[in-house]
Amino acid sequence: MEGHLHHSEDSSGNYFWEGRLLKSGKLPRVLHVAECANGGVTLFVRRLIEGLRDEFAFGVACPTSSDLYENPPPGAAVHPVRMPHQVSVVGDLAAALMLRRVVVSNGYNIVHLSASKAGLIGVISTIGLNVNVIFTPHALRSQAYPKLSPMRASAVLAERFICRRADAVVAVSPDEALQIIDGNLAPPRLVHVLENGVDLNDLSGPSSVTRAEIGVPAGARLVGSIARLSAQKAPLDFVRVAAAVGDQFQDAHFVMVGSGPLEDDVRRAVEGTNLEGRFSLLGWRSDALEILKLFDVFVSTSRYEGFPFTLLEAAAARKPLVCTTAAGIRCFVQHGESGLLAKIGDWKSMAEEVCAILADSAKRNRLANGALEMIAKPRGQDVMVERWAALYHGLEGGALGGSSAQDRPANVGQA
Repeated sequence: MEGHLHHSEDSSGNYFWEGRLLKSGKLPRVLHVAECANGGVTLFVRRLIEGLRDEFAFGVACPTSSDLYENPPPGAAVHPVRMPHQVSVVGDLAAALMLRRVVVSNGYNIVHLSASKAGLIGVISTIGLNVNVIFTPHALRSQAYPKLSPMRASAVLAERFICRRADAVVAVSPDEALQIIDGNLAPPRLVHVLENGVDLNDLSGPSSVTRAEIGVPAGARLVGSIARLSAQKAPLDFVRVAAAVGDQFQDAHFVMVGSGPLEDDVRRAVEGTNLEGRFSLLGWRSDALEILKLFDVFVSTSRYEGFPFTLLEAAAARKPLVCTTAAGIRCFVQHGESGLLAKIGDWKSMAEEVCAILADSAKRNRLANGALEMIAKPRGQDVMVERWAALYHGLEGGALGGSSAQDRPANVGQA
């Protein structure tokens, strides 16, 4: 469904989509709400706004620490809203009241909430308002906790509250959609799957960064990871993989791009290995894609995901993938064809798979081509943007239907 190809305006400035009058004289107004400072969520928001700014009037509500506040997407109004990262009854209610004022005073029609914290604050802020609410989890927070634990039960209750106050719940992978439906977080009719997309042109050229600039010798084998340094991404497992691979390949170097609460733990873990001078922890980088182009192997040690942009980007850059079987990854990577998979936490198997790729150039090329053809090419950024346009317009025009109750969302890639 290529909704955004069918909009038009008449001589009076009335705005139509597929023949239906949406708003007289103005574009639909969409407010993105995101608590995350950087990473996949902020990239997701930026790509949607940049791709659809001619069809919608966008705003962004985020903390002042966010990359979206410091470097706003072109044409988007930015509204600073203080959102506590941890659970805070007083702080969350204050954020909800501030967000409510933003929605009302700026006349937003659609409020799009990304990730659980923004979701909770956002649905509270819109109670009683005549707006359409979209929730995109980008990996369910409840998946971070052990089954049957009190923390998991509390997170599930919060996610169920968010999902059931939303007009549409959008999963970015079939795995995530099944978690939402099987967990009874939202009825199937509200659940849609719109997969993330990647701009293949961004990854097609040579890197603007040299290996020397990141402390890697020109002829070294380079194994890398790009991820937030948090428990979800299991960065200490990457250090363990690196140490095991480093024992087998003395010319192997390792790069980790990202920042987060486990940064000090990662540094200490590296100091306890044989990787002195061969492991570069680069922190958050705005040029992460250029560094990715230098990798010989891309590694993801994640414990749970929605659908990580880094996986798509590595595939688009023709990098062989070694990943865990985390939800949000396993549904896209076919073991032995478009990458290699190992059980979550099984860093020894991941190290063996990285070694197998480094030792066999034919295998490396076959997996790299498989990643490009099977993961990246079918998921271009233009497809992602078109599907989101259709969903936004469907909500605004009152013609949006979710997946049917019989769907075990394999459909549902369409709005």
